[in-house]
Amino acid sequence: MDNIDIFEILGHIWRKKLFVIRCMIIFFVIGILMAVFTPNQYVSNTVILPQISGSPGLGKKLGGFARLVGLNLDDNGKNEIFPTLYPVIATSIPFQKGLLYSEVKTGDSGNKINLNDYLESINLNSPSDYVYKYTVGLPGRIVRMFRSKEEKTYKNVDTTIIQLSKAEKSKIAYLEKHMDVSFNELEGFVEISVSIPDAEVSANLAKNVQILLQDKIIDFNISKAREELKYLNKRYNEAEQVYEEKRQKLGQFRDRNKNYISSVSENRYEQLKTENDLAFNVYSQLASQVESAKLQVKRDTPVFTVLKPVSVPLEPAGPSKLILIIAYIIVGAVLGAGIIVFRKLFPEIKAKLNQKPIE
Repeated sequence: MDNIDIFEILGHIWRKKLFVIRCMIIFFVIGILMAVFTPNQYVSNTVILPQISGSPGLGKKLGGFARLVGLNLDDNGKNEIFPTLYPVIATSIPFQKGLLYSEVKTGDSGNKINLNDYLESINLNSPSDYVYKYTVGLPGRIVRMFRSKEEKTYKNVDTTIIQLSKAEKSKIAYLEKHMDVSFNELEGFVEISVSIPDAEVSANLAKNVQILLQDKIIDFNISKAREELKYLNKRYNEAEQVYEEKRQKLGQFRDRNKNYISSVSENRYEQLKTENDLAFNVYSQLASQVESAKLQVKRDTPVFTVLKPVSVPLEPAGPSKLILIIAYIIVGAVLGAGIIVFRKLFPEIKAKLNQKPIE
């Protein structure tokens, strides 16, 4: 046991080669079954280039570091999400749930259906998932069998908290496995990749991810400028109403006192005119600020350049049936050889462990 002869072990394996061959045949059959029942995956991808505004001052000095952690150090304090955070947004529950209820077109019928309905029609578990479920995951399944099967439901008082059903949770988990959003820090582009058994659905889903991601980024980036525009519009409407009232009062006073001149009427006229001029100044200043705020919203709206548009894949990207079968044959050979070696060395290991120490 102290000195293991490698050549002796190899010779022993060769003498027991029929057992290894049987293991290889068994795993060859398993590999064929896995290859037959594993659905083809069609991969669709798109590449977009987001245009990020520069940051002067401190943001310019620390801009490189800030972009790595997804922060914006712009001196004017505006909101901005950098592409380093795009993958985080794409894996968030609100994003995934919005994607789950988007429309896609299937290759079978050519009609647009809800992605949730499409996922209902396919098997979300691959053969390897079943193998894992009934081997490594079997103890956990046995434990769950003795637990209460009643699904707890909670009354959601807070509307800001998202609740998912078990069906939605499993479908979102499937989307997370078959969708990838990555940011290339060196080149500065974002790549979106989707892998689905239907080529048409794969392309439609990749396009939906792109559109939904762009909408989320635009919505966040212009949120501050949009709120400011909303506030200014409200003040502008109020100032416009006040100005119209002051102008109406001034006009009515002039009409009533057209042929009557006195010190009292002149003083009243000057007062009304001053109020009218002041209201007009406020109104005109707010009108200018509203226009500036509209321009700011346009400036804060990010622009996305599509470097590689989505296209319907013509050939499946995988899995390779031949490679899958060869991999299972290799696993069978390694497992068979391992069992032979274990059977040979186990008695020696057991004897070594049972050997009493010399006193």
